Amino acid sequence: MNRASVLGDLVTFAKPIDRLAETIGVLGWSDTPVVMLTAGQIVSVLQRARAGALTAADVEAWADLTECREDIDYQPEHHEEILQAIYMLAKPVLNGSLDEALTDQLIASLLP
Repeated sequence: MNRASVLGDLVTFAKPIDRLAETIGVLGWSDTPVVMLTAGQIVSVLQRARAGALTAADVEAWADLTECREDIDYQPEHHEEILQAIYMLAKPVLNGSLDEALTDQLIASLLP
């Protein structure tokens, strides 16, 4: 199991959430960034959710898996926006559920 490959699948949400959670759980923690989460990748996840390909629970679980991982770096020119989007998506009880308004707000904050 290659850390970069597993984390690459995570940031692009390339596999079902249960499979991602399983492989991330086995992977463990590292403080050395090996992949970068970009604003475009978050927008892609949000667009997939909007299209019905992902549920709000899927997006929450995905954001929870990516949040606070030191082995995932954030795109420098959108660092704060990515940090905020991941926080909002990972904590719907505090920030509201993923609906059309929140999706639109996050996409607008992440696009140039």
